[in-house]
Amino acid sequence: MKKSTTLYLTGGGPGALTSLKRHFRTAIRETVKAKHGHERSGTRAKPLVAYVGAASNDDASFFAMIRDAVDASARSVRMVHAKLATPRASASAARMLLEECDLVFVSGRDVEHGMRVLGNKDMVRPLRSLAGAGKPMFGISAGSLMLAREWVRFPDDDSSKAELFPCLGIAPLHVDAHAEEEDWSELRVLVDLLRRRGDPRPMGHGLTRGGALRLTLAPRGAAVRAVGTAIPRVVVRRGKVVDGAPLLPKADRLR
Repeated sequence: MKKSTTLYLTGGGPGALTSLKRHFRTAIRETVKAKHGHERSGTRAKPLVAYVGAASNDDASFFAMIRDAVDASARSVRMVHAKLATPRASASAARMLLEECDLVFVSGRDVEHGMRVLGNKDMVRPLRSLAGAGKPMFGISAGSLMLAREWVRFPDDDSSKAELFPCLGIAPLHVDAHAEEEDWSELRVLVDLLRRRGDPRPMGHGLTRGGALRLTLAPRGAAVRAVGTAIPRVVVRRGKVVDGAPLLPKADRLR
């Protein structure tokens, strides 16, 4: 991490468009202010947002839904699809867009598929480099998980075979999204895998449908704040995976 930057990890999910608009509007304001020193800029009337839809296999209708939602909230955002998933997609064109944009938006659907697309197009390292150089990023649902350290897969849909796989690791933590009704069951499996691996102080954060994590990444460390709602946390105590104290909407330090 050479320069400071900001990440938003949002929960998304059914019924979350209102929360998405609110979080995205805040992220855009912060992005413009950080770049130009004030909230409105005559240099670029419409901040450029690069949409990464790898997790949805570049689904055009999904992109249109997200674009329409955030355009209705920000009113002055130009969102462009950085296509990567199709055989004819140009990784070099996507890379140019990502370098030019004001904000990278990593969208959702399937975490493992999204990471496979990024790996096949050799986009993992460029995205990490962009974040390290100070590029702000915004994730929703599976996109938030992709920005984090790792996620869990279940080969043959068998929980006994659960295993971790790496994600982008730009956000130095582990998260799940909009799984309140399942009591964060997959996140609990992930935290238990971290425990079994021997990680010190394993922890998972649950991104609620209305909530988000705002991370400030800096050369000397990272700080995280809950936004919108309290953020549930899953931890290990005495060798067991249990509920930890939720992260409340205030500044905190990753530790």
